[in-house]
Amino acid sequence: MLTAAASVGAHVIGWADDWEVSGATDRVTRPTPGPWLRDHRGANDGLVAVAVDRLGRDVVDCLNIGYKMWDEKKMLVTYGHDGAWNLDDPADENRFTVEAWGAQMELGDPAQEP
Repeated sequence: MLTAAASVGAHVIGWADDWEVSGATDRVTRPTPGPWLRDHRGANDGLVAVAVDRLGRDVVDCLNIGYKMWDEKKMLVTYGHDGAWNLDDPADENRFTVEAWGAQMELGDPAQEP
């Protein structure tokens, strides 16, 4: 993630790690990333993540975070993507959506759950 941040001239001012929190919990209300997403940790210019599918639990969750950043004119950067995401560009928007499917696919088939 540091490489991704440096590629757009950004620097990391804080980390949000929520390994022990259920993926079913909305990102904005999670204890660690939530305050950053609600601007309760002070001013910031955006979000850097290791991958689009790490932004949320499913496609909708990833898109909600992506468009929240875009609507607020904040930078969204993920490792492996050149520069910040531009969700006004059809190519970037489509690639972002496809990469968000990774989170959806991890959920598997709920009908197969015990």
